[in-house]
Amino acid sequence: MAELTLTDCTPMAKVLIHAPAAGPLAERLGVPFGGARNADDGSLIFRVRPAQWLVFAAPGRGPELVEEWQGRSGDEFVSVLDVTDGRTVLQLTGDLGPALLAKICALDLDGSPDGSAQRTSVANVSAEVVRADQPDGRRSYLLACNRSYGRFLFDAITDAGTEFSIGTTSL
Repeated sequence: MAELTLTDCTPMAKVLIHAPAAGPLAERLGVPFGGARNADDGSLIFRVRPAQWLVFAAPGRGPELVEEWQGRSGDEFVSVLDVTDGRTVLQLTGDLGPALLAKICALDLDGSPDGSAQRTSVANVSAEVVRADQPDGRRSYLLACNRSYGRFLFDAITDAGTEFSIGTTSL
């Protein structure tokens, strides 16, 4: 098994939420700016902008999550959109992830704790990077970008991982 694995997780559901940064829905989402958390339903909620959250979940759950989060908005003006078809998600797993990402990302991700989230440039592609370690403790990063850049980002990470004998898989 490769020390590093890059998995194409593009089929997973992706929901974008815009809401007031300090409103009731922000409180229900329960994620501080720059953070991420696993929800009780198995989804991952993260926040890389003050008034914007992304929710990642199992494939096919997009419409269900849109309905659920719109239903929790009360009287607040919010926007909840299924962006599954417009976003690519890649998962880089392995303890050498920070060394690989250091080659193509300006941020030092080695010191980022599990549950951190930021928006940065990875291989000159604007992307969200979420540290979401595996249950067995292996370091893991989710990288999300516009779908039109997905293949380029996948190839750039694979190329940068050559010296680490990176393996690739898909959902």
